[in-house]
Amino acid sequence: MGQITRQIFFDAPLERVWSIWTDVEKTPEWVEGVQESRLTNAAKEGKGLSWNEKCLFGKKLIQMDHEITEWEPLKRTVIRTGLPKGAWMERVADFKTTSEGTEVIVTMEWDLGIVGAMIGDDKLQHMMEKSFDLTAQRWKAKTESP
Repeated sequence: MGQITRQIFFDAPLERVWSIWTDVEKTPEWVEGVQESRLTNAAKEGKGLSWNEKCLFGKKLIQMDHEITEWEPLKRTVIRTGLPKGAWMERVADFKTTSEGTEVIVTMEWDLGIVGAMIGDDKLQHMMEKSFDLTAQRWKAKTESP
């Protein structure tokens, strides 16, 4: 199992940061590797919202099934992700307004099972950190652009 925690500061209002994070149909615009995203139920937001993404991980296209399991508007989301072969990820994002804009603390945990074992813990941690950091940079750029 692996874990990453990052504190991200945005020079933007909380509402804008939140709206980009929660617009799951537009993740291909800023989430590293995501090629396609589509809703898989009638919910448009909140707990129970689910969607499917096709994502490049390394050189392999994988399918990920996401569901929001916790939702406190403008404060917190928890997203549970099912991956191939019983692997999973969970992302917790906590949002707050600061004197300089918005702060978000994101923690991601995962267990990639046999795939993770084949890649190796150190290499997998590095791959996940690189992907996470690129995604954070893109989220920040998208949020702070006019």
